[in-house]
Amino acid sequence: MGHTQAHRTEDYLRFIAEIVGKYKERTYELMQLAAGHKVLDLGCGPGTDTVALGQLVGETGEVMGIDLDAGHIAQAEEKAQAAGMVDWVHHRVADATDLPLADNTFDASRSERLFQHLPQAEPALSEMVRVTKPGGWIVLLDTDWGSTSTATSEVDIVQRLSHFHATHGFANGYAGRELLRMVSEQGLINIYIEMAPVFVADLAISRRGAMMDETEQAALAAGVVTQEELDRLHRDLEARDRAGHYFAFANQVLVAAQKA
Repeated sequence: MGHTQAHRTEDYLRFIAEIVGKYKERTYELMQLAAGHKVLDLGCGPGTDTVALGQLVGETGEVMGIDLDAGHIAQAEEKAQAAGMVDWVHHRVADATDLPLADNTFDASRSERLFQHLPQAEPALSEMVRVTKPGGWIVLLDTDWGSTSTATSEVDIVQRLSHFHATHGFANGYAGRELLRMVSEQGLINIYIEMAPVFVADLAISRRGAMMDETEQAALAAGVVTQEELDRLHRDLEARDRAGHYFAFANQVLVAAQKA
């Protein structure tokens, strides 16, 4: 499994969902949902959010989850079935840049941590705008992996690894910082921005969340770091972790905007 693909496994997505849970709920709030609304969740994965959205819009509403991964869609359908929501929570396999959906269909649309996986996110946003009704809210949450920072005396090594992770671990690792530009270019109005920082004070959790094993091995193979440098970094981080001083963080950007 490649580095980028590993970020899309159900186990990894579930793990990250637990870390960013409060920001998921914030995206729901900013969509300004009401009973009976029709909602799009673009890049829905294994249905992490569609059942929750289904509860918000109720059986008179509709939730449509879209993902390119057929396995994820099958898992999402199982969750809707288990929740008794198959009548109004639906999922389809489709390309985010070419949605098989009619114009002006949804009262609100959301996308969470999808754009970081798309080489060009603009076509996906354009599709979100197209299928959202005038006056509807479009809410985007994405990570800026260039903002990753770790407390360490080996600052240069961490900075090289962070840049490598942002540029090689994702198709679009700096997606978060581009959201304002993208919604502005789409002509959306009433643009609202929040920062959504995530911090970790446990080395094992941090290594898993940032996929540090995969990043370090790929960076080693690419000559970005040496084994001696990795060993030094590991000693420093492990010592901090034992002492209760480990600390790392990254920023996500949350943008809500309205279709004119």
